[in-house]
Amino acid sequence: METLLDKVIFTSEAMQAVHKDIVPYIESAATVLFWGETGSGMGFLARAIHAASGRPGKFLTIPAFSLDEETVKQQFIGVEDRPGWLEEAHKGTIFIKRISESTSAVQRTLQYLLANRSVDGRLPFTRKGGTETLEVNVRFIFSMAHELNIALQDELVQREAIEAIKRRGGRIIRMPALQERKQDIAHIAQNFITDFNQRYNRHITGITAAALEVLERYIWPGNVEEFKQAIENVFTQYPDITEIDQTHLPDHIINPEITGDKHRFKFRDNAKFLGKILSPLLLIQTDNKKLRLNTGDIHEIIRIEDTDFAPPKFKHFVFRLKDGSQIAGQILDKKMDIDTSFDRSYQINPQDISSVYLA
Repeated sequence: METLLDKVIFTSEAMQAVHKDIVPYIESAATVLFWGETGSGMGFLARAIHAASGRPGKFLTIPAFSLDEETVKQQFIGVEDRPGWLEEAHKGTIFIKRISESTSAVQRTLQYLLANRSVDGRLPFTRKGGTETLEVNVRFIFSMAHELNIALQDELVQREAIEAIKRRGGRIIRMPALQERKQDIAHIAQNFITDFNQRYNRHITGITAAALEVLERYIWPGNVEEFKQAIENVFTQYPDITEIDQTHLPDHIINPEITGDKHRFKFRDNAKFLGKILSPLLLIQTDNKKLRLNTGDIHEIIRIEDTDFAPPKFKHFVFRLKDGSQIAGQILDKKMDIDTSFDRSYQINPQDISSVYLA
């Protein structure tokens, strides 16, 4: 029977290296940390490893940036008569995504859990307020949408946690961007077509050579997730076709020089322009913590106003990311550098933003 791991394409040299890295760890309880660009498939590969491992328990996904340092420990261990995530994922896998966007206190809690876990996955603990020692068997997989060395240098991830993963037999694996694995594009496209044929009850046979050439030429800033959305859009927009041609692809893929990884900016004074964000990180204040957001992960930024006031009063921004998640918070940076057609390093005040959309 075909598993999720069988759907991962390992044709390219870059993905063959990933395959070589993960195979010895599939059936173990070893901790794995994936790092790479948003949308490169880290979450899918984590789920595929869990499915292939034979672990009968749940695959539990937890966005790290949503964890509150005041309550994170009890969320994992539970409280008195209420079980936590450790018990929910017993004999399964806990996948913590975007670990570099959590606070140091949250990472220390996770490091504590890893330190008390045996090599075969057994983890003894006591619920908060309880007295009985419980034991579960869980595997941890992490992902990080920052370059590893930069994340360590900027203290986005604790060096002690990385060293602990290595020291206790875990593995740190870089997930290549789609742009680095162009040889896989034809196979990935066929996988998507097979899945969407079943979902939409269609009978598309494949893609033309002209369409494949366009797909392989495009830079894919959103990686595999953007590729998946592009193929699904063809299914929804062209219900009568039996083969995908280049004319069915979005304009920004056919003519990548028009958009690339640029955003459309709109400001409170209604000024508008197209530009590329040069600032690599934004410092964000959410309701309960500060985090550094990788600007390359941003799909859109929306200014939210409180309409109970006249004129409406600024509340916060909503940041929608390329992986489909979103964060609400304030921007603490005083300036943002933008590459525009009229200035290669134009500085804006983020507080003046009305909206930002991926072009």
